[in-house]
Amino acid sequence: MPIVRDTIADTLSILRLTLENGLDDIETNTDDAVELNNIAFWDMASTDPRAVSNSIIVTLVKTEEEFAMKNRPAHRRNPVTGSLEYVNPPVFLNLHVLFTVNTPNYDTALTYLSRIIGFFQHQRVFTENNSSVPNDVNIDTFHFNVSMLSPSLEQLNHLWGILGGRMLPSVLYRFQIQRIEYIDQPEPAPQIETIIVNEQLY
Repeated sequence: MPIVRDTIADTLSILRLTLENGLDDIETNTDDAVELNNIAFWDMASTDPRAVSNSIIVTLVKTEEEFAMKNRPAHRRNPVTGSLEYVNPPVFLNLHVLFTVNTPNYDTALTYLSRIIGFFQHQRVFTENNSSVPNDVNIDTFHFNVSMLSPSLEQLNHLWGILGGRMLPSVLYRFQIQRIEYIDQPEPAPQIETIIVNEQLY
């Protein structure tokens, strides 16, 4: 069966766990737990299944294609037959991720926000060697960079208008490059049962 390799959910799960462990290294605190969720539901009633908890919320707000990576060959060599076959190249994405501190104490929220910024200042490149990978993630190798984005007040107004209208302490980062690829599983070659040798002597 075909599979989609290195999904966005896997990447954000790695990011969430790595950030949470990084914040614990700064200061262990149960209030700075990191949760992958939609911050638009932060003011829902606690009985609503979409409600987010009082924690650091990781929300994907935008995906964009990295056009510099589009000029790649549209073919591959079949690992079974060895022949060349047409295949669309993988899509490389930049993920715009919003980190929001959802805590009732504003001073505490600003403290956690500073720690998030400090963590990403310390670690700007994420690979399988320096990141925490959850057990349910199936990415073996990855490499993406992080950079802070500084939206204008007008852009922030639009963003938080979409997310519910009331702004919380937050910071926006762009993660490059997330690779998405649809992979066909090659059919195995049939088992060799008979060998016929035609030999002629001249």
